[in-house]
Amino acid sequence: METASIIGILNFISRWILFLVVTYRFIKTREKGWALLMFAFFINALDIESYILDPLGIQIKEEVYEIAGMIPNFLISLLIMWGVIHLKSKRAEIRHVIGMGVYVSLVYLWLFFAATPFFDELPFAIRALPSSLAFGVSLIYLGIMLRRYIVRKKTLEELFPWGLILLGALNLMYPLIREMPRFVNAAFLLAGVFRVISAIGAVKFAFYPIMPPQKKREKILPKEIYLFTDSKEVEYMFPTLFLENNVIIITRKDPRTFQLGNDFIIYWITRVGEGNIEEDPRIFAISPTKIDILVDLVARGLKQGYNVVYVDAFEYLMLENGFKAAFKFLLSLKDHVISKNGTLILVVKLDALEEKERKLIEREFSKF
Repeated sequence: METASIIGILNFISRWILFLVVTYRFIKTREKGWALLMFAFFINALDIESYILDPLGIQIKEEVYEIAGMIPNFLISLLIMWGVIHLKSKRAEIRHVIGMGVYVSLVYLWLFFAATPFFDELPFAIRALPSSLAFGVSLIYLGIMLRRYIVRKKTLEELFPWGLILLGALNLMYPLIREMPRFVNAAFLLAGVFRVISAIGAVKFAFYPIMPPQKKREKILPKEIYLFTDSKEVEYMFPTLFLENNVIIITRKDPRTFQLGNDFIIYWITRVGEGNIEEDPRIFAISPTKIDILVDLVARGLKQGYNVVYVDAFEYLMLENGFKAAFKFLLSLKDHVISKNGTLILVVKLDALEEKERKLIEREFSKF
């Protein structure tokens, strides 16, 4: 098999892996940000490239090939930036809308100019620069955002954003490399390698395994949701809570202060580091800003047989993310727990909240 064919297959397969992983993520979370990224990676998987279109028997007219090749890059960059906005802020603000409107207007003007005879007089590097710049910058920005807010550091998951960052940087150089035949194949090979690196991290990110508890526990608590103002109240009311249940703990405390057993998963909310700290019991450090992935991890744990979720880190999550985001996090946990007939125990110092915030908490979580 020729080198060009291997490079083409590598790029083709890795594009579809990224699309399928992001699609799986959207199906699991139902979040707008992942939906937008799903469409971006779908368009990228069907890019205007010969190694993608030739096997499908599709030919692009030579006279429109260059302009047709720009359009996917502009569309993908728009969807990626829009998706990042939703992943970070959960909704678009007026400045985001104006920014997107300006971007679309500039793209239209550039494509309009590309349809004129003056466009053909420009060097290829200048003709290709805007679309390559938009695509490359959007991939780099997505990679930075994923690494900072979504994936867990010091794990294989980090390959997901790093592959995108490297791919984005390579695309920034495409207008120059395309005019150097000696480097074209090497650039396509690197693009395939970077996509494979990203795909490996994406698969690890999407299918991170949650080991089931060793023993199946029946639900022993009489109601689904409990709100306490102090952890000592929990110890007094349920002295055997951590001995008789399979518990997922989300805490700011030193994890070793709990009565630890094998059927525990502890997510220690900290900025000191990330990743697996201990295997027995299972203790994971996770950044307070990664509440989306934390919800997903808890949901997976409930499906595996954990029956109690214990949270005493709300104040810290609120400090790092704001009350609105932290409160939505609690509501998501509540929905997942109820759907799996589990129990949620929430410890919040209500005196530390403003009156409006306290009323919202008490309305959704009745004080014990």
